[in-house]
Amino acid sequence: MPDEIIRKILEIRGIVSEEDVREFLSDKPKLTYDSMLMPGMEEGAEFLIGALSESRHICVYGDYDVDGMCGTAILVTFLREAARLLGSGSEITYYIPSRIEEGYGLNESAIRAILNDGAEVILTVDCGSVSAGEAAYARELGLDIVITDHHDPDPNKLPDCILINPKIKTGGICYPFEMLAGAGVAFKLCAAILTLMEAEDRSMLSDMIDLVCIATIADVMPLTDENRTFVKYGLARLRKGSRPALSALLAVSGTDAEALSVRDVAFVISPRLNALGRLGDAEEAVEFFLTDDDARVNEIAENMNRLNTERRKMQEKCFRECMDLARSGSNFLVLKPEDSHEGVAGIVAGKVRDEMGLPCAVLTETQDKGLYKGSVRSAGRLDVISLLREHEELFERLGGHAAAAGFTIDQKNEDILREVLSADVAAMLEKDPGLLDETEEAELEIEKGDLGEELAVAIERLAPFGVGNPSPALLLSVPAEKITGIRAMGQEEKHLRFTADGVPCVFFGGAKTRFTGEGTVHITGCPEINIWNGYRNYQFAVRHVDVLR
Repeated sequence: MPDEIIRKILEIRGIVSEEDVREFLSDKPKLTYDSMLMPGMEEGAEFLIGALSESRHICVYGDYDVDGMCGTAILVTFLREAARLLGSGSEITYYIPSRIEEGYGLNESAIRAILNDGAEVILTVDCGSVSAGEAAYARELGLDIVITDHHDPDPNKLPDCILINPKIKTGGICYPFEMLAGAGVAFKLCAAILTLMEAEDRSMLSDMIDLVCIATIADVMPLTDENRTFVKYGLARLRKGSRPALSALLAVSGTDAEALSVRDVAFVISPRLNALGRLGDAEEAVEFFLTDDDARVNEIAENMNRLNTERRKMQEKCFRECMDLARSGSNFLVLKPEDSHEGVAGIVAGKVRDEMGLPCAVLTETQDKGLYKGSVRSAGRLDVISLLREHEELFERLGGHAAAAGFTIDQKNEDILREVLSADVAAMLEKDPGLLDETEEAELEIEKGDLGEELAVAIERLAPFGVGNPSPALLLSVPAEKITGIRAMGQEEKHLRFTADGVPCVFFGGAKTRFTGEGTVHITGCPEINIWNGYRNYQFAVRHVDVLR
């Protein structure tokens, strides 16, 4: 019976052929694509091999989030090793801009600093697609520049340089899977360089797959297609404790590496790495991955843990203020809390979005008087970067993708922005009332007899779960009078435990649910094995409850 249910779930998700089913369920997936299929890849790889052969100084320019940190560490590690293999004297350095002082992407001040440091080539990771002006400035100064990125490019303002981005389409040709993380694009560049070098030993790629995995999960990329391959192999490597830095980070957070999951990467590893970029120095995170000094690794891990605690406090304070500002009547929340910090604005925007069911932008003041920075999180199916680009004249800077974006705006445009975005979304909702809906529909209705530990174990074969591949949404219907043992749980009693006709259920965030004792209860969720303090328990993880009279 479990195998039949698994097969039905896969069919619903469009995975039908025997070959596709085997690939999806395999512990050692093979789905990956030739790096050379990505526009700009062959040209970029050839250029970098030439730069290494000429012993030119290359500076890797990354972003200050987890994806940028991991991608930077990948490229620096790889290029240093490639230089050694080529007998090159190239110096490989890196630069991560300050979130607060410089903001996202390339900037002219950083470019001058990199030039003054002796660099001859800038290689970006996770940024640059919307930096046409900055790329031109670098070239005016005599620097060569190669951009690797995964953010949505502006087709009308592409940088005039080598641009490697899976979302670029050249002459109708595009990469088969465009939803790679920035670190994934960096990884594919490394593979392309090895191919052109005709290197027999490609083990350095497998040595870096854990960083691709972390970046893919942290940047909320869909865990499908080629990303699924990256994450499966990456999680296996993380569980082996192959990278001392990550072992140290898991140790300070009290997390068991052997049972590491996507959730642990998303909620344990990623926030601590991000804390450096939000409140500290993101370059420390790259150093964290590169250094062989155990004492320094432990020092940075402890600092990450401390900053993450500080970040949570700031985030909660900002969130409460934003919720006080969030008013009904607006279809797109543009909030300017008094006590805000740019380092937590994006997280807060996401939390407000989750609470209100509306797209949200949180504004913070910049060091440049008269300007605000905005961190945006979308809701439902709204393509937020496309919407913002319709009002590009309001922004000093703008970038991002469908689900999240960032901008800089003159303070005098705050009210205009609020008005036009709310009006735009209102018009969209008239045509598509479900545009902002996050409600998850059940994929398959099951009977009580289908549930149990055997099905929970079978469903684990569909993991890793995340965006694009959520854990199955199964519908269980039971008479209301058979809901028993209802009790709140957790320190703040936000969660709920109950039994549904003998099935043990846990509903995180569901403490406000009210059962009437009459009618039918529809419970949507997924069976799972919960391991806690060495105990292994089967439970039905609830995601939604409907009480029908």
